[in-house]
Amino acid sequence: MKKMKKFMSLLLVSVFVLTISAGCGKGGGTNEDAGGGESSGEPKQGGTIVVGIPQDPQSFNPNAKTDDVLFDIGQNIFSRLIKLNNKQELVPDLAEDYEVSPDGLEITFHLRKGVKWHDGEDCTSKDVKWTFDQIINEDGQIKSNLSSVESIEAPDDYTVIFHLTQNDSNLLSYLGWYGCLIMPAHLYEGTDWLDNPANKKPIGTGPFKFVEYKSGVSVTLERNDDYFGQVPYLDKIIYSVIPDSNTALQAFNNGELDILGINPPLSEMGNLQANENYVVGLQQWPARYQVAFNVKEGKFADPKLRQAVALGLDKDAVIEKALKGAGQRCDTAMVSLYEWALNTEDVYPERDVKKARELIEEAGYTADKDGMYFSVELEAWNEIPYSDIGTVVKDNLKEIGIDAKLNITEMAAWTDKVWVNHDYEIAVLGGFQGPDAGGLSLRFASDGSMNIYEYANEELDENLAEGRMKVTHEDRKEHYIRAQQILIEDLPMVPLSEMMLVTPYYSYVKGHPLSDEAIDKAGYKEYTYIWLDK
Repeated sequence: MKKMKKFMSLLLVSVFVLTISAGCGKGGGTNEDAGGGESSGEPKQGGTIVVGIPQDPQSFNPNAKTDDVLFDIGQNIFSRLIKLNNKQELVPDLAEDYEVSPDGLEITFHLRKGVKWHDGEDCTSKDVKWTFDQIINEDGQIKSNLSSVESIEAPDDYTVIFHLTQNDSNLLSYLGWYGCLIMPAHLYEGTDWLDNPANKKPIGTGPFKFVEYKSGVSVTLERNDDYFGQVPYLDKIIYSVIPDSNTALQAFNNGELDILGINPPLSEMGNLQANENYVVGLQQWPARYQVAFNVKEGKFADPKLRQAVALGLDKDAVIEKALKGAGQRCDTAMVSLYEWALNTEDVYPERDVKKARELIEEAGYTADKDGMYFSVELEAWNEIPYSDIGTVVKDNLKEIGIDAKLNITEMAAWTDKVWVNHDYEIAVLGGFQGPDAGGLSLRFASDGSMNIYEYANEELDENLAEGRMKVTHEDRKEHYIRAQQILIEDLPMVPLSEMMLVTPYYSYVKGHPLSDEAIDKAGYKEYTYIWLDK
């Protein structure tokens, strides 16, 4: 087998994301000092940071169900085999290196020795095998991402071998991303993983230990002095639950939060960028804001109505009014970051209100005296910018004769209604399409873990499967080009804007995951390297 010393292989496609420090910290807030300006010296030990979160985590089981709030917290409590940094590159975590067999059918991970769970027990290959077996056997949130895994072997305490049914060019990226944090087998084995005491008091191997959870108030973590990697500088992280973004911003401006942590009202971007005490990180992410349809039942099972909505949406207005310019128009079916696989010939249509109304009439609807053909509930959750996007989309739909009632709920209620039960007709959401070009499978394959549209197309499935099995970009590209063409034809969703993550924090916060100090080694919102220059 061929040794992979630098954590890259033909299975891995690394994509660099744009990271721009748009703030005006002590050093002027340039990209070169994304940590917030010049520091006063070497990193300092100690201190506590307070970070905003929009709601409580649903539980502390990191792999069972989709929970973006827990994902932000969990990557500081738990570890992965490998992890994606903020350049979308794979870097070591529990596995210090790995090997890929020449035929791509085996991936062998070599685990670090001496890693301890937060309760003092040894972390071994048994925990890794149990975690992934559990995800597969108990319908964990990324089960479909592991469809190529035939079996997982742990021949000794520090070796884990994934046996695959076929080469899988997406798998390594999936293992470094979401819903695959390694869990303690000694606490979960033989229990119901949905109803285990550790779901309330999590035990991980990560840089911070769980201390306390106060519902509706906060989650507190403390430094793990026995961490296998660089021991964190901070003493504590406190995640403060603040459901309203305006309230969170006020708390940030008052100095009650060190990292805003919650999407700010984008109308405040100018003020945030102009404040010399802040750094505002802007990062293009392999995701986009979108309008999603339930294509299986309801009005939008009719493709003509989906086409009408696609013609009626004003993407420029969404970017200008809802995103306050912090966006990038997207007309392709794949996120623009994966240039090697991008189909720029088959794109979503330009806005045409007249044509949209004609299609609605062709679908059998007649306008009432107010020019409305029918009414529908438009689902969005109460976090910026989703509620603002929903308002713009509602206005767009009214112009083409659809009376949309904007239903804004908390994320947990939205998730239950739209994501879990598919009890909706049309919705606004953010759609991750990474961490590789093959991320299209997560959203649009008939068995995709994020296929909330209930969409199925046999030819699409075949092309996505072929793209996953092939190794080189050249061989994979043709399948993704065709897949995007099919998505444009079928329209299970319409993208509105590429996603730019806005991350304001105080300039005294050094080693932020978006900073030059940490971007190569930290996970998405991993705070191992943060220290306070004050």
